[in-house]
Amino acid sequence: MTKAIEHIVAGYVTLKNREALQEIRDHRQRLLHNCRMHSGSGISLESLNSVLEEDISIVDAALSRLQEEAISPLN
Repeated sequence: MTKAIEHIVAGYVTLKNREALQEIRDHRQRLLHNCRMHSGSGISLESLNSVLEEDISIVDAALSRLQEEAISPLN
């Protein structure tokens, strides 16, 4: 999933669509929260947690890049 998120995020960065990036991050955070809530159910969700955390990191990095570009538009 992470490779797909990288491509999606790259597209939104190109379009400078901060709102879509924030929606992706919020969605992944909700999924991660739900996953952690069900971790005691006897099902191992550790790999899913890792993927979601990595996806969130990718989106956060993209949002930071957009923020930096907004501050210094000469780039």
